[in-house]
Amino acid sequence: MKISRPSPSMVVAGIALFVSLGGTSMAAVNYASRAGSVDGKSAVYSGASLSSAAGKLVATERSGDHKGRLPGKFVAGVPKSKPFTAVTDVADNASGVARPLATLGGFGTLEAVCNDQAGAAGREDPISSIVFNNTSGVPVNVARRVGVSDGAVSVAANATRTNVAIGGSNTFTIHVEGNGHNAIVMGAARQEGTNTAAARCIVYGVVLDVLP
Repeated sequence: MKISRPSPSMVVAGIALFVSLGGTSMAAVNYASRAGSVDGKSAVYSGASLSSAAGKLVATERSGDHKGRLPGKFVAGVPKSKPFTAVTDVADNASGVARPLATLGGFGTLEAVCNDQAGAAGREDPISSIVFNNTSGVPVNVARRVGVSDGAVSVAANATRTNVAIGGSNTFTIHVEGNGHNAIVMGAARQEGTNTAAARCIVYGVVLDVLP
């Protein structure tokens, strides 16, 4: 059987079909390679670091209490909140041991110490000390207040400790600032079991971290 030579129109039609099929295949490969992207920006998981997420999309939380939500650390200009709680028994006629409360990002740490003010054995009088430890490497501004009237403003040098003492039960605020970065601590201290042998200090609150 003699096979006739294809006509020019048939050749053109075949080339067009080949190109169209090739284009579809390329589109499919391109889609598969960019399936995790939007506008060409690859997504990172919600636990990624800020460096890893730079210039990329961030996925929401897959599970837990914040399921479907974007972690606050990826959103600029809004406070990042961190709660804290510490319950400490008084050491009768002895100095208390510092307990970590929270980390003030870029500034240092917050601690609580529960001391005994009473001199008589078996009759404890607790007092709470909230301590900001500046480990930022530079001086920072610190404002502190107990209750509504007892306030003070100072500059805390690097590697120094700023103390807020609370006898009885009261609220407290510590505001740390440096280069436009603010950390605001709002909390309360409550003393239990005064004049007994089983007194304790209860400290709780929240840290609001606000980046410029």
